[in-house]
Amino acid sequence: MSKKELANEEWDFSPMEKAPRTMIQRALLWEMDRELGSGREPYMKSAEYRRGASNGFKGSASGVVEAGKANEKTLPFEDSFNFRIDWSQPREELEEQFSEWLESKERSGKMMEKPALGKPREALTMLRKMSIVRLKANGYSLRTAGQIFPEKKRFVESLQKINWTTASREVEKALNRRRNNLKTIERSFSGKSWKNGLYENA
Repeated sequence: MSKKELANEEWDFSPMEKAPRTMIQRALLWEMDRELGSGREPYMKSAEYRRGASNGFKGSASGVVEAGKANEKTLPFEDSFNFRIDWSQPREELEEQFSEWLESKERSGKMMEKPALGKPREALTMLRKMSIVRLKANGYSLRTAGQIFPEKKRFVESLQKINWTTASREVEKALNRRRNNLKTIERSFSGKSWKNGLYENA
């Protein structure tokens, strides 16, 4: 069986191992949205990734930006919010209030059902499973991938720790959850499709 051309950016996520966890999470959402038809280029070729990589991943894709200091042009998966904080309240109270606010945003569908940042490397593991799915879809097995991409040997070997048989099923479940989230997100875009709403400034 002849193998199709498969660009490294489509399946080799090894550079993300050094990225901040927030950027890994964004890469996962970006790649899942590509699977669902966003029409975007691979995350590894995106302007956001290039900015982060050229900075040595320092200060890129931060999870919290102080109001008033963020660039008006937000990146995909970002929203601008203004907060009024009563500093006379105890720290525990402030944390509890912010936690409640964050949970309300999670219910809106903006976040993944099970945020990958809960476990530091969970999003990276899911990216590896997507690598497996894409390699298999292009006719590669673990053995042939190692032979065809010898320069990617270390990353291919990291895929050995994952069950190739169940990877497709797990990715499909994650895509179904993301598909439902996107339907919820789309309702907040006033008739605009999620593809344009999330990625028009990307």
